[in-house]
Amino acid sequence: MFNRNWSSFLLRQASLYHNFRQNWSRFRSRAVQYSYTLYRKDRRFTRFAIAASTVGFTFREYGISGTRIAECENCEEEFAHRKSPGHGWELLYEEKDMLAFRRRIEGPYEMYEYKCVGTYYDISPRTFLDAQNDLKYRKEWDENIVTIEVVKEEDENELIRWVSKFPYPMYPREYVYVRRTWVSDNEKFAVIDSESVQPEVFPSSSKSNVRVKSYSSRMSIRAHTNWESHGVDYILTYSDNPEANIPRYVYNWMVNKGGPYFLKQVHKAAREIESSGREVRSATEKALKTKNGRVYDRLAKEKEEKEKQQQEAEEARSNQENNGEKKPPKPQKVRPASTANSFVLQQEHVNYQRTA
Repeated sequence: MFNRNWSSFLLRQASLYHNFRQNWSRFRSRAVQYSYTLYRKDRRFTRFAIAASTVGFTFREYGISGTRIAECENCEEEFAHRKSPGHGWELLYEEKDMLAFRRRIEGPYEMYEYKCVGTYYDISPRTFLDAQNDLKYRKEWDENIVTIEVVKEEDENELIRWVSKFPYPMYPREYVYVRRTWVSDNEKFAVIDSESVQPEVFPSSSKSNVRVKSYSSRMSIRAHTNWESHGVDYILTYSDNPEANIPRYVYNWMVNKGGPYFLKQVHKAAREIESSGREVRSATEKALKTKNGRVYDRLAKEKEEKEKQQQEAEEARSNQENNGEKKPPKPQKVRPASTANSFVLQQEHVNYQRTA
């Protein structure tokens, strides 16, 4: 009796211990999974990591320079030769209202930069820019985005982190880049210039992503009439090194097709904005404020120079008067010599007759 009870007790204890280990293992795995999911979804952790990463970052030091933005003044000339750019650009293919070019980048590897030029007649320049620069809206229509967010913002400058999907089995690519928007004084041209930031300046947020160190993009647009009316010309110039050991011809095909495909997506998204009346974040609002400030400063400087010139002229005139410098007198009129001589001869003739 005693042995039977003891053996059953031991069996129950062994069963409880086994169940405890199974439940503990399940609990631990779920706890770890939940914690990881919470970490990924809770924006406080991400924001804290991003805030820590931006310490020491300044747009003055690492942003798009003013010298580079000054090159935007040549937009009109760039659009004048957009269908035949020259300077090493070769035509890849042509379709309706779009041309694609490429040019080799100097270096040890066979790398190219690409240029897409074209025209859209059924969207406005404003919606064309807003569709691609409103990052919240872009997450909805760009299927290749894992995540994209503005890390830091200052006037028309932005620091952006973008994680993009890549074909299996390659890991997602992480882009960290600065972006600056410029608008011309007459509000007919606009440029969105982007350049990658190096990992030592802004580190990657995840080891599961491959950091892209070389990336640049420049979107130039020209309005046919104004920002709100339909009709826009564009020039997209970009280069990208995906940091992957893939055949060069495959990479060139991906990048070559990527630009036109992206532009078609932007066009579709812009039409959706106009048809639905959706409110999006303006891409040019802060750039327009900067433009207005630039125009105001230029007009104020011109006015200051004009007033300075007038003041210098008045001071010069005042100095002349204080020094006694007067205008030279006008020359007096002199009688003709022939009349005077005839008068003298007449007098002499008269006197001669009287003495006789």
